[in-house]
Amino acid sequence: MIMIEALRADQPWAGYPRDVAPWLNAFQAKQCVTYPRAYALASYTAKSVVPLLVGKYASEMARDGYFFTKYPDEQNLFVTERLQQAGHRTLGANAHGYFLPMMQTNQGFDDWRLIPGGVDLKEVKSVTGDKQLALAKEILSDPKNVELEPGKRFFAYFHFMDPHHTWIKHKGHPDFGNEPRDRYDNEVHFTDALVGQLVDWAREQPWGKDTVFIFSGDHGEAFGEHGQFRHAYEVWEAVVKVPLMVCVPGVAPRKVQVRRSHIDLAPTIADLMGVRADPPFRGVSLVPEVFGESVPPRRIVIDLPRCDLMDRRRAVIADGYKIIGFGNDTSFKLYHLDQDPEEKEDLVEKEPEVFQRMKRIYEEESRKIPAVDVIGGVPLKGARPGQRW
Repeated sequence: MIMIEALRADQPWAGYPRDVAPWLNAFQAKQCVTYPRAYALASYTAKSVVPLLVGKYASEMARDGYFFTKYPDEQNLFVTERLQQAGHRTLGANAHGYFLPMMQTNQGFDDWRLIPGGVDLKEVKSVTGDKQLALAKEILSDPKNVELEPGKRFFAYFHFMDPHHTWIKHKGHPDFGNEPRDRYDNEVHFTDALVGQLVDWAREQPWGKDTVFIFSGDHGEAFGEHGQFRHAYEVWEAVVKVPLMVCVPGVAPRKVQVRRSHIDLAPTIADLMGVRADPPFRGVSLVPEVFGESVPPRRIVIDLPRCDLMDRRRAVIADGYKIIGFGNDTSFKLYHLDQDPEEKEDLVEKEPEVFQRMKRIYEEESRKIPAVDVIGGVPLKGARPGQRW
């Protein structure tokens, strides 16, 4: 699984006019089931990646109350821990301080490494993609990681960081200009080339022809939509929509236009690795539909619980509409995404019957997600006195 930091959904395969990801664009057209309408679980890494690897929403997980959230090992079952229990090998290479072992993001990984030379925890001011590529190749060249007993497999998670702010222009890649989106697009092009080098190399290895590749972004990135820049804090489309491609040897490429969520990735990984979903995941494996079965619509939930720096946000998408709850659901906004994908017109007052229906759906989905109190005494932004979630 290759995660690209802050990768927006508006890429060339979804109609973006700039050729910012030529390798991925060509690969998905020939090799992948592509979901152009996919969603992260939240709008920043600490509330999206670990929940993705567990298969739950952040609000229902044991966690502390800090922005860079820790999830206690004994209370959260990563899909990698399930794979370990089945005797599979689990690998990870990363390039950001949030993936330091002290942050507890390495649960269930047999071989978990960060790039040499140190990593940033907050601002990402260094270029890390070349080191990330080298480290991923090093891990995948280690015989104990890839030369496994019959019936055993490996799962690898590689997180490329360079599209994260701060954006640095790279020579040898298109110079789109000096505005933030221009420099971001240059970073995406730079990262796309490195990802391509890794996958092309991997496919030449003895195990390459049998390897599934999953590509996505951990969240999006805002460039002024609703007055927001960068990510976190809100759940607008710009910061929660992401690319998603599942590339299985022998499966014909196609685009699936139904909306899908990262909540389905942990069960998908377990399914691909031959591991039973016991205990069950919250999401549903994508494997049957990747292999051609029906693709029914499903409701999408984006879950951004409060922490020390952010108030709570939650969004539910159903029947083409998106409802957003703010704080303790003290106010809402409603958008018709099929007609208004940029969320420009709030329909709460204009379509009151739709709003009431969507509010019932929102409440129904929210009842399925227990509100678990955070661990520790850090103040939570926007919380009522005594409220710990």
